[in-house]
Amino acid sequence: MKRIRFGAALMRTHRFLPPFICLLVLGRTAHAQPSQSQLAQPEMLPVESTSQQTMTNEFQVFAVPKPPPQPMPYEPFQMGKFIFRPHVDYTFMEAHGLLAAPGDPENTTVQQFSPGLLIDFGDHWALDDTMTFAQYSNKHFGNEFDNALTLTGQTVYTDWVLGFLQTADESSSPLIETAAQTEVQTYSTAVTGHHEVSEHVSEDLAVEQDMYFVSGGFQDSRDWYTLDWLNYDFTKRFSIGVGGGVGYVNVDFGSDQTYEEALGRLNWRVSDKISLQLNGGAEEWEFLDANSGGALFDPVYGGSIQYQPFANTSLYASANRAITESFYRGEVTDSTILNVGWNQRVLGQLYFNLNGGYEKTQFIVQGNTLENNRTDTDYYIGARLSHSFLKRGTISLFYQYSDQKSTAVGFTYKSNQEGVEVSYGF
Repeated sequence: MKRIRFGAALMRTHRFLPPFICLLVLGRTAHAQPSQSQLAQPEMLPVESTSQQTMTNEFQVFAVPKPPPQPMPYEPFQMGKFIFRPHVDYTFMEAHGLLAAPGDPENTTVQQFSPGLLIDFGDHWALDDTMTFAQYSNKHFGNEFDNALTLTGQTVYTDWVLGFLQTADESSSPLIETAAQTEVQTYSTAVTGHHEVSEHVSEDLAVEQDMYFVSGGFQDSRDWYTLDWLNYDFTKRFSIGVGGGVGYVNVDFGSDQTYEEALGRLNWRVSDKISLQLNGGAEEWEFLDANSGGALFDPVYGGSIQYQPFANTSLYASANRAITESFYRGEVTDSTILNVGWNQRVLGQLYFNLNGGYEKTQFIVQGNTLENNRTDTDYYIGARLSHSFLKRGTISLFYQYSDQKSTAVGFTYKSNQEGVEVSYGF
């Protein structure tokens, strides 16, 4: 199950996509992310080129507050059009109740050291390579060496804005889905296009490929997908769109699948302080093996609201429901995620974030009939207090609590995690 938790535990990938890629890819987020770690992950710098960083989105009220990088009078690591931006992150964490195996909650300290290098290739391309070394004090966990590579790019061709995204991630963190440390290799590719047909009409096109290779007897899968939108902008702050998508999933065991989506969406900047984004529709999954139970037909939706009552205060909420391929052989998942959060800047130098939410995941077994094999319900809350130092550094204190109940034996757990994170980057 490619599980997402907005704000509670960030994966070791780029934090923000270029705005035009966001509009295209977010409709498939649940199909394009690896399973979330049980561990709170360090925050990472966005992987964006210079021109992507300066792009604006009329529908966004705010970005998640964080200590902003300070402008440099010169670039100390520049060679012609190449700008090298080294960064490093260190996290010390006390974790209680992590599942080392189903039914085996353990306590451990975790030290994570994440050096990386972000390279800007002119104004249109950016490449980041971040390695993570994780050491556990509890011998029930193995020490990790993970690596995340992300390439983003954009260009303009005639009246098209074209985008490219490529990620390659290797990790062996404890995962919620497997309740154990699991080695996962994830490779994702997305090509996007935005075209202004007229003053009010535009189109968005996207083609995506996601490949998951999972060790330990779990399921490898390959997912190919396209999602296309036709938009109508009534004003710069209000637009609607209709879209459709088709995809194909290839698995090593069980039945391959095809799926189709019919969607609508609305983007509305209600005022300078409020923004609303909604999308919804229906999705049908067909199992190509005649003995795999036919088809699933379910509503899918996503949405978010942003509210900034004061300059230093922002509130947000989001919801998402989608069907995804599971890491377990012969299973798919139906997942619903709700999340709310509050960001506050305090005394001009401190940044506080509080977030929490609810997640429900049903694991559906393919057979003569499609049956619910396991249901997880998870309530979580997290808090982070950050302060910038030496212009380019950040130090943060964080806490995360998760309470999951499962109908399957061994997957119920409660976890507390608290720690400190120090990062510095150019």
